[in-house]
Amino acid sequence: MNLKRPFVFWIVIWILLTIFLSTSLGSLMISFFFVTFLMPVIVSTSLFFNRYLLPRYLMKGDKLKFGLYLFYMLVVSIYLELLVMILAFVILADYQVENLGKIAGDIYLLTVILYLIVLIEGLILSVYNLRESAKRISLVEQELLREKEQELMIRVDRQNVLIRLDEIQFIESLSDYVRIYTDSEAFVTKEKISSFEDRLPSSFIRIHRSFIVNRPKINSFNKEQVRIAETTIPIGRKYKKTVEQAFTA
Repeated sequence: MNLKRPFVFWIVIWILLTIFLSTSLGSLMISFFFVTFLMPVIVSTSLFFNRYLLPRYLMKGDKLKFGLYLFYMLVVSIYLELLVMILAFVILADYQVENLGKIAGDIYLLTVILYLIVLIEGLILSVYNLRESAKRISLVEQELLREKEQELMIRVDRQNVLIRLDEIQFIESLSDYVRIYTDSEAFVTKEKISSFEDRLPSSFIRIHRSFIVNRPKINSFNKEQVRIAETTIPIGRKYKKTVEQAFTA
């Protein structure tokens, strides 16, 4: 997950919790400091529950260990909340209990708020992970379909032409047209080279803004170019890292 999203989430929680607790404390400033003390407990509890306990134990079916570590988490988090209460009592209230209002004697409210936030963050994280998993599955299914296809259909002179994928050497962009070089001949079709990236299997690699090559057809290569048959094709600066990863995989 992008780090920006959880950061924004916790900033929003921090603001909302400060406003909410200010009604009990009677002071926005005291509420701000109190929530600031409380946030490390909330964040660490949420991280432990949603990014460790759930994926490592519950999602793998180990309910016994999940329940055991969940109990430990509850004990530790409540204990940490009590420490925050004491810290707030010393620093903010100057040992005067009445300055803390309801919060000083209402640890149950804090506990409910804490675990409600943990569950909300867990729900958001679960929805995000489900969406990402669905995307990955869709990409894998598309790749499998492309791998099964043995031919590529293109339009040449108003006719449909089938080209065997294992005969294609490379594809060259000619602005609004594309030239496809095979072992025996070349075909020109009115398409963008980018449209072929989604239609071709993973053996075809984009190495330049104007070239896609069929990896099994490459005779030799270095950091600057690849050679197919008698043709030398440059590697674009933008694609060097992708090409290096593909050739060393």
